[in-house]
Amino acid sequence: MSPQTKDKVINFTLGLAALAATAYAFLASIYGGRNGEHQQIWIATGVASSALAVYVGNSEKIRLAAYREKMTKLAAEAERNYENLVANLAPSMSQAAAIADTSLPSAERDIRRGRLDQSIVVGVSEITEGARGIFYLWDSSTSVFSLVSQWPTAAVGEIKNGSDPRHAHGTLERVARLGELLNRPDTASPFHATAPNTADDAVVAVQVMANDKVIGILAMDAKMNSLASPRGFTNRDVRELLLYANMLAAGIGT
Repeated sequence: MSPQTKDKVINFTLGLAALAATAYAFLASIYGGRNGEHQQIWIATGVASSALAVYVGNSEKIRLAAYREKMTKLAAEAERNYENLVANLAPSMSQAAAIADTSLPSAERDIRRGRLDQSIVVGVSEITEGARGIFYLWDSSTSVFSLVSQWPTAAVGEIKNGSDPRHAHGTLERVARLGELLNRPDTASPFHATAPNTADDAVVAVQVMANDKVIGILAMDAKMNSLASPRGFTNRDVRELLLYANMLAAGIGT
């Protein structure tokens, strides 16, 4: 007998037993309330039948708790497996170089970099519905963020201190300089070419390092109403963005 069939048989048996015990307890309460020769017997069996119904209900409660615990463990295991998959997918520098040379052949290093950047931001845009992938180079001496790749379009070409009407430069600089993670829902994206009037975006930005040097940030933004989660980008979305950042860093650093 398969586990599914076994569970169905147990559920049906317990349900039938609970129904029979409840029905008998109701019947015993009727006859036990009458004066007669078997009144005490009806009362005693009615009490026993009620206790049986309570026992069956408690058994179902225990089974349900066991199912919930099992499902919780399975969910935790699935989450661990996903994180292990993401960690194992992070390419080595040699692997990224091989991918770049195979899929984007070019004798010129800068052309290969540009094509790899564009491929990365397209991948970022597909992390979740409605997202846009953006890669900015960061000049540590001038603290200017310069747009390199985007998908889809309409991202601001440059973000620098004093010229950002949304006052996001300082936050992005902390992402680049200190490696802080920016994950903010219900905000105005600093990457729009035109400043929005409403704070209805979700934004995530991570640091990109190549050869132990910060070279820029990889980011994605999206309208809140286009995301499946009402809290903006999920932790899984952020982990996938970090994976793409590692892949980009590996490709550029080769």
